[in-house]
Amino acid sequence: MNDPAPAPDHEAVFLVRLRSLVSAVRVLEVRADTWPARRVVEQHEGYFAEDALFLRFEPREEVPFPLRLHGERPEDATHHERVRRASRVFLRATALAEARPRRAEQAFQALEAFFEEIGPDAAASMWLEAARTFLALGDEEHATRSLRRLARLARRAPVSAALLVAVVSSPRHGKILPGELVDVAAEHAGPDAGLSLRLDVLRRLLEAGSDVPPGTIAALTNAAQTSGDLAAAASRIDAALLGCFGLPGTWAPAGEASLVRARLQALWALSHASGDHGSHVRSGLASALRATWGDLDTARLAAVLDTLLPASPSDDTSLLLAVTVRLLGALARATNPPAEDTCIRALLHLAEITPTNLFSHADGLGPALADAFDKPTSRPLLAALLADLDASTRRALSETLDLAADARLGPAETTPPPRSGTRTRRVRSLARWLPAPLVTATLAALAASSEAAASAAVAASPALAFVWALRLVGLAEDERTSLDLAEDALSLAEVLAQHIDPRLVTTTTVAAADPSLQLAHPDPAALLRGVALSRASLADRGVLRPERWPAPALPGLSDPRDARFVFLAWALSSLDAHEAGTHHLAFARVADATPLVRTGAGRLLPSPLALRGVSPSLTRLAATNLLRIPTADEPSLRDVVLLCSPRELAEAFARDVGVSPRLLAEPPPVVPTYLDPPLPLVPRDLPLPDDDPARPLAALVPRRTSLAPAPVPTRDPALPLSPVIAGHVVSLGPRGEIIVTAGGASSPLRRVPSAVRKDERYRALVRGRRAERARRHEAVRLLEDRMIRAAPLTADELAWLLDDPLHASLLRHLVLAIRPRDPGPPRDLALLWTWDPTRGLGVVPLDYDARWIGWTDVELVHPARLPDVAVWRALTGDLGVKQELPQLFRDLRGVPDDELDRTESHALARRLASAAALRRALVDEGFSTGSGLATRTFVHQPWSSTFTAWFDPGSPPWPRDATFSGAFGFCDPRGVPLPFTAIPRPLVCEARASIDRALARAAPRAR
Repeated sequence: MNDPAPAPDHEAVFLVRLRSLVSAVRVLEVRADTWPARRVVEQHEGYFAEDALFLRFEPREEVPFPLRLHGERPEDATHHERVRRASRVFLRATALAEARPRRAEQAFQALEAFFEEIGPDAAASMWLEAARTFLALGDEEHATRSLRRLARLARRAPVSAALLVAVVSSPRHGKILPGELVDVAAEHAGPDAGLSLRLDVLRRLLEAGSDVPPGTIAALTNAAQTSGDLAAAASRIDAALLGCFGLPGTWAPAGEASLVRARLQALWALSHASGDHGSHVRSGLASALRATWGDLDTARLAAVLDTLLPASPSDDTSLLLAVTVRLLGALARATNPPAEDTCIRALLHLAEITPTNLFSHADGLGPALADAFDKPTSRPLLAALLADLDASTRRALSETLDLAADARLGPAETTPPPRSGTRTRRVRSLARWLPAPLVTATLAALAASSEAAASAAVAASPALAFVWALRLVGLAEDERTSLDLAEDALSLAEVLAQHIDPRLVTTTTVAAADPSLQLAHPDPAALLRGVALSRASLADRGVLRPERWPAPALPGLSDPRDARFVFLAWALSSLDAHEAGTHHLAFARVADATPLVRTGAGRLLPSPLALRGVSPSLTRLAATNLLRIPTADEPSLRDVVLLCSPRELAEAFARDVGVSPRLLAEPPPVVPTYLDPPLPLVPRDLPLPDDDPARPLAALVPRRTSLAPAPVPTRDPALPLSPVIAGHVVSLGPRGEIIVTAGGASSPLRRVPSAVRKDERYRALVRGRRAERARRHEAVRLLEDRMIRAAPLTADELAWLLDDPLHASLLRHLVLAIRPRDPGPPRDLALLWTWDPTRGLGVVPLDYDARWIGWTDVELVHPARLPDVAVWRALTGDLGVKQELPQLFRDLRGVPDDELDRTESHALARRLASAAALRRALVDEGFSTGSGLATRTFVHQPWSSTFTAWFDPGSPPWPRDATFSGAFGFCDPRGVPLPFTAIPRPLVCEARASIDRALARAAPRAR
């Protein structure tokens, strides 16, 4: 047989026939890399290789754990006994991961010492497999904790560098890789390879759009300093970061990616000082960005503009202008105040450095600007922006833009500019805290006499004047507000509060003036105290932010930050995790440590029942001196307006919970958010962006390809030749039971002699009999895969399979295509009835003309490919036979006719199931699961194509919660969705049936 040439990184697949000392036969499909370990396992069960048949080449797969441990020391019996015992306990622990993940984690932790006796790499592989088990269930929390356990093990035990690098380099762990695991892998790999590993991890995270762990850039800097050539390491880092210019994660609006952008900003500026080479690099980066920015949302486009803006001189503004126009288009579809700020800064920068470029693009810029700010709330901001553009360009740019936008921009401001800053920044700060009518009124009041404006506002509506003053205090307490505007806002708020009659301001009138405010006790006197407090804190307004409030020393909480969470939950009535800059697990830990709070859905709530009485001090203070005012920004703790000292609130809370007010923890120090000043630009050649940052990894972790020598199954020289053990003949009964007969006797013994029982061959034979029950699933999987793929069985392969009693029982009475032809429907169909070593296959066609056809290539026909499955079902009924392998009576439901032309089907959507149980059931059905979609790859040989079925199993907040299923469909290997009409019908039926079975197993059971 002429074997096809193997593709790179492929391995051979063989059919191996094994025989025991009692002539029992097993036929296994074995991959070449798994054969050394598989051979040891089979010998342990009393089976030895008799012959092997080459089948095909397939892409190389990792040898599964813990099977691969058997191949490490094939001659060490003690080692294999430890592996067998540890494997049994490990499989039981794995079964707990779905229903009891904490109990499973404890079992894995207890197993660590057992596997460490086998070897440090065995214990590391155990934690890796545990992480993959949790990840398959969508439980990223326990998967991350398992990888952290692996990192701790590698710190104290000599785990091989190749294993750690392989774990960190695996794409499946890209989203859950803890930083300590990357650190220990880089340390084991060495300076150069460790730097490459860190760069590879960073690129994969940015490519997937995931968050970059804190400290990544600092770790890269430290790795460069420990390398032999600091300049070469710095160049490699620069090259890798430039290669990330077109990745979506680089432009994440917050997090560690901001430090990546700071480095890119310096490199972008350096490219302008590097001559022709810098221009070439800049051109390549611009092309990469243009190919990516179609997938960037408003916040990410604003991050791009923030990076390019400070380092764009007047001779190169084309990319800056293109990103600005694209951001304006995104702002027309979504409101994003920070992105509006960035866009405004870019327009003002362009007006200062290159007004001619703005004029030349006014036809496209005008409509984009009008669409982005075509909202009533943005009219004052737009007028201020046009006035600033006119002032910067000293030309009537607003008129040019207005003509290009069909007179939708509105008139520009004609009033003189403020004392400092621009009109735009002033109006933007006002619009963040005030509604559009109050923005215009505030501008007029600040330009004219505050006394007259305040008197008129109070006379018109005292409640609206109170709301106006309260929002002005919040504006002044905001650190983003310029100092001069904060002073003017406090002066106006003070005048308004002094003219308000307290009797005319009630809860009802305030709610009517501003329905977004829920104020229990409006108090103009408290408002005046808030003005005084804000004026006294203008030098450092950060002390008024909730993150810097003092916290009482609460019993059970040693961290002042946790005590501050409890205090904020009581003061604000509830505290969300994203507002506090933490996660729900931290809140759950705080709630377990103190009875003062309880956890909700991602939030911390006060527990009044934990106190003996009502909280009078804090309630009285918070009712009149603390309020959250909705602003134009995303909900955060920035919208908290404080009218009394934070220490007064903390002392009142301490008295209510029975803690001494003198034991208040001081506020945390201010953490600077600015970066170190950039180094002076020195013209030099930039590194090429196509420099491979992971080039030493291939040498560190060599992978065997199919062209290299691979283990090939051959006849085992230890094949037993006689079934005699200690003078007794051992054989198998009709039901597969073991029979022991004394030498020369005709009847079996009732009890097995001690000499036979102690013999290792007899023990292996017993273990092999017990393992037969587990082989049925593997045999069914093999034959079903052939039926779904429509892959023909060669004559030699079929003869080998029929020599195995297990495969023979499954193959009997199946419908075969006797002479398969590709492509096209199956032909010459018949029912497999019997077989004979000399005459071959005996078949029964539909006309009952039974005949011998010899040994020939056949195909297991999927019922969806049969012209009429009903007649074959009738034939099996007439003959009175039943198929052991479901073929004719398989589930043949596809998708409804109205969904055939679509790329997704909702036939199985909206079905309630346990999320963890569903993912476990999908894994049993052959799907690859994780935190996203579940996928399964199908190969259909007649079409010579590969299809990937995907299914949305739902994404509940917690992996073990109930979820509703989503749609399913198919895509090609590149991820392009395919309509169901382009998919072979057997694959559609099998995908739906497997998903349906998984949903049925994961459905909630009635109690």
